[in-house]
Amino acid sequence: MIQQLLYQDTTLDASVEPNGNGAEVSIGDRKYIVKPLSSGKYTVELNGVRHTVCCMVRDGKVFADVEGMLLELTIPSEDGDMAGGDAGMVGEKDKIYAPMPGKIVKLLVKEGDDIAEKQPLVIVEAMKMENQVNSAANGKVKKINFQNGDQVNTDTPIIELEIAEE
Repeated sequence: MIQQLLYQDTTLDASVEPNGNGAEVSIGDRKYIVKPLSSGKYTVELNGVRHTVCCMVRDGKVFADVEGMLLELTIPSEDGDMAGGDAGMVGEKDKIYAPMPGKIVKLLVKEGDDIAEKQPLVIVEAMKMENQVNSAANGKVKKINFQNGDQVNTDTPIIELEIAEE
C-alpha cells in the first residue's frame, strides 16, 4: 500500500507491507518494523533501535507522535486528492473539529464570514506542530465555540458552519 507522508511541508512516498502481526514500513531507503502494543501504541524499530509511537486516525490521516515529533500520514482518496486538512468528522461538513487535541493558535475567520471549500479556518497546535484545518464545504461561519489560546479536543466542534445550497 503506497501512502504519502507529510513531514515539515515535505511529501514523501511510503509503502506498508504486512509482516506477521505488524508491518514493514519503507520511507525512502529506510525500513521500519512496526508492531502493535495496545490500542494506538506501537513499537517502531530502525537499525535495531526501538521507539514507542502513539497514533490516532482522523479524517483519513494517521497522526503519529514519535518522541515529540508529530508525523502526519495521509491516505489518498480514490480520486487521488491529497489536499490536507479537510476538517470535520465524516458526514459532518457543517462542523469543524481539531484533528487531534491541542491549542488554537489562530482563528482565521469570524462569525458571519462566507467561506469556500478547502479554505483555511483555524490553526491548531498539537505536539509542537501547527495543523491547518480547512472547510469541507462552501458556506458561512455560523458559530465559533472557542478563542485563540483555548485548549480543544476532537469531540467538540471548533466552528459550526451553515452549508451553502448546491
